Amino acid sequence: MGYYQPCPEFDECNRLINEYFETKQYEKCFQGHLPLAKKGYPLAECQVGYFYYDGLGVKKDAEKAFYWTKRAAEHGDRDGQFNLACFYEEGIGTGIDMEAAKAWYIKAAEQNHDLAIRKCKELKIYTD
Repeated sequence: MGYYQPCPEFDECNRLINEYFETKQYEKCFQGHLPLAKKGYPLAECQVGYFYYDGLGVKKDAEKAFYWTKRAAEHGDRDGQFNLACFYEEGIGTGIDMEAAKAWYIKAAEQNHDLAIRKCKELKIYTD
């Protein structure tokens, strides 16, 4: 079983990725994820943040990327937590805040996010 629990929202995110993202129809993919994100589904929030970060199907906007990524992180999405930590570390859509970055890296690492675990080791912060 994967990280995400089966639910209609998860199925819809997968459908959108398969139908639109994989065929580079980013605007349709973004438009499909946005209503799910607005309802508070963490995977969709994380995806919307990514679309804004990379400018896929929507105008690139670091502040909106930060907003949606933070929502995903606060709703427990480990990819959102890792991405938010990176945003804090690099000052993307927000000021640089290494303490906040470390806290979010730890949260993601505690959910077995491989890159977060590696980053915690690099920064000499531990989750055990």
